[in-house]
Amino acid sequence: MKFLHKTFELKKKEIIEVDIDVATKVKFMTGRDFKNYKLGKTYSYYGGLYDESPVRFVVPYEAVWNVVVEKGTFRNPIEVVAKCGVIPPNSTVRSSIAVDAPEHVRLAEASDLGEAALPEAEQGM
Repeated sequence: MKFLHKTFELKKKEIIEVDIDVATKVKFMTGRDFKNYKLGKTYSYYGGLYDESPVRFVVPYEAVWNVVVEKGTFRNPIEVVAKCGVIPPNSTVRSSIAVDAPEHVRLAEASDLGEAALPEAEQGM
């Protein structure tokens, strides 16, 4: 499998922003998981399939983070142009939710956004 890759040494709450030109999988993982990814072993990651850009990931803890943008599959490769960088911590920026995220993750994000949109007087009702 072909992929694009970039490594960042980041602190908690810093934000990785990735711009993609086509729908593709964007994965955020630590160094150990990236090594396993390259070796075809079991690994963990944040992210998933995104069809809109930019993709934002708020770093959950200090570590060396790897950004992987997959270029399709082995049998169905695609051309992808991606750019990524780091944004300083910002309380108004939220992580992007992947299209293929589990239902409970998407529902939790929707409920968080709904509560934040209500005026303070209505939140207590």
